[in-house]
Amino acid sequence: MELRQLKYFVMSAEYLNFSEAAKHLFITQSTLSQQIKQLEYELGFSLFLRTSRHIILTEAGEEFLPFAQKTIRDAEDGVQRLYDLQHVKAGTLRVGVTYSLSSVLTEGLLRFMKEYPGVKLEICYETVNSLLELLKARKLDFILSYKPVDEMPEIDTITLFENSLSAVVSSSHPLAQEKKLTLSDLGRYPLVLPSRELQARMMLERLMQGKNFSLVSQVELNETNILLQMVSTGNYVTVLSASAVFGNRRFKAVILDEPNNLMVASVLSLKDVYQKASAKEFINILLDTDAVKRRAINCFD
Repeated sequence: MELRQLKYFVMSAEYLNFSEAAKHLFITQSTLSQQIKQLEYELGFSLFLRTSRHIILTEAGEEFLPFAQKTIRDAEDGVQRLYDLQHVKAGTLRVGVTYSLSSVLTEGLLRFMKEYPGVKLEICYETVNSLLELLKARKLDFILSYKPVDEMPEIDTITLFENSLSAVVSSSHPLAQEKKLTLSDLGRYPLVLPSRELQARMMLERLMQGKNFSLVSQVELNETNILLQMVSTGNYVTVLSASAVFGNRRFKAVILDEPNNLMVASVLSLKDVYQKASAKEFINILLDTDAVKRRAINCFD
């Protein structure tokens, strides 16, 4: 039994289609089928039930899958440990970032690239739920995100800074003179809101629970930059983390004075999984950036 055969099996189980699996493995379908048959022969069990259109995991295949996945993960961790023991600053570091924390990343990214030019960086911008799925599938090394509202026992967190959900307006908007607002205050103004898969909207929905009124948005967008462009016209109000416009004089973030309004910007990683040396270095650099330290001190001001 070879490690590559286990990889072929796991990929086939993911797609339940030999043709698609072979395409993602960059091998021919006949090579994949032959290797799976060889693995089944060595195990003494059929792993897939084959039909004319697709494949289905057998009971034996379902039982064997988590062990195959763990074996691959352990082998990859072992290889990474060898790299780290040799102090080789090479390989690939895969970082997931939510849209709301993209402005925090740039300074640390540039510093890391300068200090470790041999490390290839793959940066993935997505919603937090999509990033968490990629993290659990070991397709990301860590995530920059606000801490999820629901507890996730398999996730480790490192706090970057604390933050509040805020009404974000143009600096020329009448609300820019206010120190704090309530959710009911927002109903008097035209709203443009982040879409429901973004963390600011998730927090807003949580704060709205139990209220006897609703907020009506004219537009919902999953792109923060476009929301801010609309707000910059001076007519609209949106709801984002205060950090989203931190240091930008064109906008004012007015904290929403509501119970449990706390958003914790964090580094999320899997528990009980070996963390690359390059990941540790990136996180340390990020914690030392002005972008993070200034927000940690001043984000509630």
